[in-house]
Amino acid sequence: MIEYRVTKYDPALRDASGAYLVDDWTLVKDIGRAFGGVVLTEGEYRRVEQAYINSAICFLRAGGLNSLTAEGIENPKGLALDFGEGSVLSLEEVGDVIRQILREEFWCRLECQGGFLHFGWDYYMYIGVPHRCPEAELLAEGLGLFPEEFPSPYKEIPDDSDRNL
Repeated sequence: MIEYRVTKYDPALRDASGAYLVDDWTLVKDIGRAFGGVVLTEGEYRRVEQAYINSAICFLRAGGLNSLTAEGIENPKGLALDFGEGSVLSLEEVGDVIRQILREEFWCRLECQGGFLHFGWDYYMYIGVPHRCPEAELLAEGLGLFPEEFPSPYKEIPDDSDRNL
């Protein structure tokens, strides 16, 4: 499996430890605030949000994945969701879920045999696919995102309780 981190953050602007060095927006609530002297508009926020959705769907399709299962749902606001734990979502449904996760309405991992889609804080997206997806990499770059090979920190750790130590 190839794992990607796809973000709006230019890797050239990271320090040796990987920390991003530029003050940048990270939340939908940042609309109207200035970063580096530029105010984040609703239009720019929506453009970037859609770039994440389009990139994720492209990677998943290029990887031959047609659906993902919602796992580990965290819904502290108690929002009414159109799906539940273990629901299988088509790629058409995944776009709306991505939007809601990016807006921090709830959180979950989206997974299937051979792939995944995970989200971290501050607009970090992790994608796992069975093989490299150069066309999806190019699409993401064309949309202003930066795909990098990078493992997801949100993979479930297998239960070792039965392991003999």
